[in-house]
Amino acid sequence: MLDESLEILTAAWSGAPVHHHGPHYTVDGVSFLPRPVQRPGVPVWAAGLPGNVRPLRRAARHDGFFPVNLEHPDQLADAVAALAALREGRPGPYDIAVALPPGTDPAPYAAVGATWWLAEFTPETMSLDQVRGVLRDGPADTGGPGAE
Repeated sequence: MLDESLEILTAAWSGAPVHHHGPHYTVDGVSFLPRPVQRPGVPVWAAGLPGNVRPLRRAARHDGFFPVNLEHPDQLADAVAALAALREGRPGPYDIAVALPPGTDPAPYAAVGATWWLAEFTPETMSLDQVRGVLRDGPADTGGPGAE
């Protein structure tokens, strides 16, 4: 169902009327206007457990991968290698977004292919003041381009 809905959404971003008759959805003449500013459409990052093949295949057809329940950079390295094989020959940029608790060094994840680091907040254990502090402190310095 998710693959089919992403196919419909991608077609809708063209701005042209969409006609789709699939196993789960039927769409007749629906137009999505205004079109997204990004071309060909809004980047889609597919989420999934790093070791599961179907989410990796889905992610390879789109613009990025967002691994969930990531515990170690080695898991990400395996997923990045699998995605590279699945995307062989596909042009364009590709994003790997990782969610890590504040204070976690994102450098080991960047070293194996992460292109985005998102602060992961757990509402049950983190206060609003702590979240504000993370936002106030800004991104971690990973020693990458622009680091002094």
